[in-house]
Amino acid sequence: DCHVAPQPGWHEAFLRLVGENYRRLVVPQITNLDIDTWAQIGYGSAGGMAKCYLTWDADFKWFDSDDPYAAVISGGLLGMSRRWWKETGGYDERMLGWGGENLDQSLRVWLCGGEIMAANDSFVAHMWRRPSDERTTARYRLVGDTRVNRARAVYAWFDGFAEKLADFPSMLRGRTGAWYGDISNILAVKKRLACRPFSWFLRRFKAIYEDAGLLPDEVFMLQEASSGFCLRFDGSAGTSPGGEGVAV
Repeated sequence: DCHVAPQPGWHEAFLRLVGENYRRLVVPQITNLDIDTWAQIGYGSAGGMAKCYLTWDADFKWFDSDDPYAAVISGGLLGMSRRWWKETGGYDERMLGWGGENLDQSLRVWLCGGEIMAANDSFVAHMWRRPSDERTTARYRLVGDTRVNRARAVYAWFDGFAEKLADFPSMLRGRTGAWYGDISNILAVKKRLACRPFSWFLRRFKAIYEDAGLLPDEVFMLQEASSGFCLRFDGSAGTSPGGEGVAV
């Protein structure tokens, strides 16, 4: 990202952690940036954010855990060795613009023999887009389609779980066939590195996907006894960006 302010010594943890394992991708603690002073806010007791997890609609959400490992990266703030970058094929050159590349990179790393670690002693302050402050408005022309990028990651890495994308109409929008393009370049990497199946990733992060209910043992509805009406979510499929929704 260009709208960030790396803090003094941010690189030291990157060099140390990558030096311990060349197959390790490292992400910093991402704090808030005061665009008036270019100073970091949210340091210390407030900490920062570094870890994300993957949702079934090919999106990601933030989370935290007691261990240093991250299931998914948010995107623009990361580091890895040149050797591992070349071995895994780097970015998918058939993705246009930003969005989705973080999912592809995360799954490349975990499934092909690497790991993602959050550096607790590396801080990078980030300017977040705020509708109330026009100074944070993006001033560039968007290229490509984020949905296509996200779908490329799904159909390349999810194996049989890719069928779950059909549960999210906003992603497909009536598209059929290989609307996400040719993914043979990613499949070639999977074959060359003998990458693990997606089910391995779900079990590796069992605390997220099994224990927290993203892979539930059973699915049921709540029914109000006197009326016989069932509780349902009145919104689009997928996880709510605000973390909450309305049920009727």
